[in-house]
Amino acid sequence: MSQENTCIIAALDLSDDLEAVASKARYLADCMQLPVRLLHIIDDQALIELSNEFGPGNTPGSGYIQQELRDEYIARHKIGARLNLSDNQLGELEIRAGQHCAKTLEQRARDLNASVIVTGQPETHFGSVVSHLARHAHCDVYIVRTRPK
Repeated sequence: MSQENTCIIAALDLSDDLEAVASKARYLADCMQLPVRLLHIIDDQALIELSNEFGPGNTPGSGYIQQELRDEYIARHKIGARLNLSDNQLGELEIRAGQHCAKTLEQRARDLNASVIVTGQPETHFGSVVSHLARHAHCDVYIVRTRPK
């Protein structure tokens, strides 16, 4: 017996695509009568590089964790403001850290047994995230065409 599809994932970044991706994900979710999961992946490679710059023992004990929390807070605030999310809706925004955004999105979609991942992509090229998801995601990938960056 297979598990039912549970949601539509709106894969959000902090680009100009944010509103278009969220809007299309909400539209599809309404059509399919599924909830939307707003998901933003923070590239923790940048945090690792910052930590490595100081070397072991030279970074304040909680510096890495503080930076990750600060990045999460900033992303949550920016996305919430741009999508005009209420406090309740803001709690539904999921922020995750991962060294490879596409793999993190792919795995989260599997964990949730998502029906569709909605992501944005400029019309001039396919980026690494969209290319990876198109090849490896277990579910459909809906690409919202956006203006070139």
